[in-house]
Amino acid sequence: MSTEIAEVAQFLKGTTAFQSLGDDERAALSRRVEIRYVRAGEAIISAGDHNAHLFLVRSGAVELRLAGQELSARLEAGSAFAYPSLLRGGEVHNTTCALEDTLLYAIPAEQFHALRATNAGFKAFFAKDETRRLAHAIAQKRADADYNLDRHEVGKLIGRATPVTCEPGATIAEAVKLMCDENVSTLAIAEGRTLAGIFTDKDIRVRVVGARRSVDDPVSTVMTPAPATLSIHASASEAMALMARGGFRHVPLCDESGSLAGILSATDILSAIGNNAIDTGMAIAKARDNGELVEAARRIPESFVAMVKGGVHAGQAMRFTSALGEAVHRRAAQLAEGRLGPPPCPYAFVVFGSLARDEQLVGSDQDNGFVISDGAATADLAYFEALGTEICDLLHECGFVHCKGGIMAKNPQQRLTVSGWQERYANWISRPTEDAILRATIFFDMRCVHGDAQLSAHLHDETAHLASQNPLFISYLARDAQRSKVPLGIFRTLVLEKSEDGQKVFDAKGQAIMPIVDTARTQALAAGLTQVGTIDRLKALVQAGKINADDAQSLEDALILVNEMRIAHQARQVARGIQPDNKITPADLSSLERDYLKDAFRVIRDGLDGLRRNFAGGIA
Repeated sequence: MSTEIAEVAQFLKGTTAFQSLGDDERAALSRRVEIRYVRAGEAIISAGDHNAHLFLVRSGAVELRLAGQELSARLEAGSAFAYPSLLRGGEVHNTTCALEDTLLYAIPAEQFHALRATNAGFKAFFAKDETRRLAHAIAQKRADADYNLDRHEVGKLIGRATPVTCEPGATIAEAVKLMCDENVSTLAIAEGRTLAGIFTDKDIRVRVVGARRSVDDPVSTVMTPAPATLSIHASASEAMALMARGGFRHVPLCDESGSLAGILSATDILSAIGNNAIDTGMAIAKARDNGELVEAARRIPESFVAMVKGGVHAGQAMRFTSALGEAVHRRAAQLAEGRLGPPPCPYAFVVFGSLARDEQLVGSDQDNGFVISDGAATADLAYFEALGTEICDLLHECGFVHCKGGIMAKNPQQRLTVSGWQERYANWISRPTEDAILRATIFFDMRCVHGDAQLSAHLHDETAHLASQNPLFISYLARDAQRSKVPLGIFRTLVLEKSEDGQKVFDAKGQAIMPIVDTARTQALAAGLTQVGTIDRLKALVQAGKINADDAQSLEDALILVNEMRIAHQARQVARGIQPDNKITPADLSSLERDYLKDAFRVIRDGLDGLRRNFAGGIA
């Protein structure tokens, strides 16, 4: 092999597009590569031309413009271009010019197509569109994870095949003896195979010994009735989030018929994945006072880093972190009620935004409020003022800092009766303005974390229906989403935008995550759907026939991909003792991540364009 060919092969080996090739394939390809030198400003291929090569930038830089006009991308050394034209038979849509004196490797179309036919990795990288490349990127990341919680069914994790059960009419003494004989800490109370409740070691301490109950009483009088359950086919990630959110260590599992199939313990999960998120959730749930809750909540970033190091993907990390955040909010409310006394009337403690969507990460502020029963007397409102202040100030100490926009239950605007909230939502929906919509979108992502969930559920359902009946409101939402400046890609040390004014940092949340959230929210409200999570909304839209399944999957893949990078960035910051943020420096991204980001940006822009055409009257 000549020195020149060896140099080409070595360069290909270090380039992401060609890393799936074997040494023999790269060596053979290197012999067919043509080397071209292009001066700054010179066109390489022009829109309307017929192209017969895949180009790889060896040194220098090139610029792509759609139809020779609109900036499409800027590429540096190691980047490939012109393959879309090869996939459509040679027709060129972009004009590509050298930004500076540039050295190119030109690979004949014959070799390009031959490699796509014989090498699956090469074909996946040079897929026909960005949606397929994103799907490949997500699949590859999950395949590389040490332990993918979504791929493991909980039914296969339980240590005991047959659950230990007793009848509801059995005495407490009989139930405790059975637990001792079988060496279990949780006993399923069932009539045949139908679960009625669970009885645990904690119940013995608190509900029997602590309450001085007679051991001759029926166990049904001290069990936890109708506990949360999961299917044996549920994923380990679902179980882990449920435990972290609820602060418990055992979950009954049911089979396809709804019959009791087993009891999953936190130990079953921990022995498989070695993660401490459940332990953190338990510490939060058991906190006896403000100090203990603050101490437990401060462990959430540590649990977050452990999750990332353990190989969990973005969806799982968001779910677990949100579950822990919800647990802190719930326990803060319980502690505050313990000091102030029981609430004088029913109310729901609700959260808005990322926590409501189950998409929260570390470093988030608090966004919450009260939905108070219409039966509240004027004197009752003073109680909720004190309760809101206590909860929000405690959450601030726990690391969920006060919201700069004042979206907190300590503020009267976020402490309304059901009728008050109904009037507020009706005003936003029936009389929208640009300024009001800008401040109101977060309130359409709402979920109850403590109190009377029916109060907020009815309000949310009513609001979603009302929104679907008002096209003007939906058009304002769609136009508000267009505020996001989604980049074209990453070029050297700058984030490239259509304005061509590069920025030095990429705002992962503002420039990529929120546009997807806005797209899903707008379409879901237009359809009158009540789901809150972004991925849940996308799936519901597909089921309702409102969007194409491939388009929804592409937006989900883009959301997960960008969050993977965002989560890795935040985990590095937490590990170094730095306050986590969403600002990613281009230098921190690999060339492969830059390629995939470009595809994600295209998908996000297409989603926003769809909103503009279908809901905003074509107005941005």
